[in-house]
Amino acid sequence: SRTITDYENCVSEELHFEFKNELNLYIVDDSKGKYKYSSMNFPKGEYYLSFKKENGVYYSGWKFIPIKSKSFYLTGKYKIDKPNFILSYVLDSSSSLQIDINNTKTWISPYELSKETLKKSYMNNREKLYKNTKNKYGFKFKCPNEDVKENDWHIFW
Repeated sequence: SRTITDYENCVSEELHFEFKNELNLYIVDDSKGKYKYSSMNFPKGEYYLSFKKENGVYYSGWKFIPIKSKSFYLTGKYKIDKPNFILSYVLDSSSSLQIDINNTKTWISPYELSKETLKKSYMNNREKLYKNTKNKYGFKFKCPNEDVKENDWHIFW
């Protein structure tokens, strides 16, 4: 079993970003797929955003919808997906930020807002989302919502 926790007001809705032009963006609709991309139970019509079109048996039945726009805003919503009991020994927890891209709500992992994906001119906006740490692995995303405790931070590198 898994615990999926939704948080509101975790990021400023004023923050505007733009992905690099060379990235190919797709909405991943796995609703009719043989296997599922996520266990986060997104609302109807909301899916993950992918940077590449996958193929192979695992992706059988998935629909990859190309998105032309590279510009997006964060909506303030944040989800954490934690495996329970035995699963927690095998799978890590994951987290996602909701974004509005091309008037479509999609979800990305915080680590995807990296220097490899964002235009250089938007890197200052990215830094507003992360708390610098002395950890050699990089940054931590911190939701300012008081309901999200410190152990809910997502580490990425």
